[in-house]
Amino acid sequence: MNALTEIVYPTVDEAKKALPTAAKLEPTPECKLYGNGLDSMGLVQFIVMVEERIEDLTSVGLTLATDKAMSRRSSPFATMQTLADYITECLAEAGYNG
Repeated sequence: MNALTEIVYPTVDEAKKALPTAAKLEPTPECKLYGNGLDSMGLVQFIVMVEERIEDLTSVGLTLATDKAMSRRSSPFATMQTLADYITECLAEAGYNG
């Protein structure tokens, strides 16, 4: 599974319809999530939407905003690519092979 094209990008399209602050998001790997239109609440809402999409596609329930994620030197929520990489890592840790 390609987390960027199958999870993150479709969630951007969904977020643009549901969150006014998501209007500036563009489906590109280097697009910044926070501060690029998304404020802290918008980022939280976007992450929840990503988690829901992950569960819909994989039947794996993940919580992405954990202490582990927040304590990293580089935020997994910085760009769309870092988020996709983090999703892939979390799915692997959960035993998902799809």
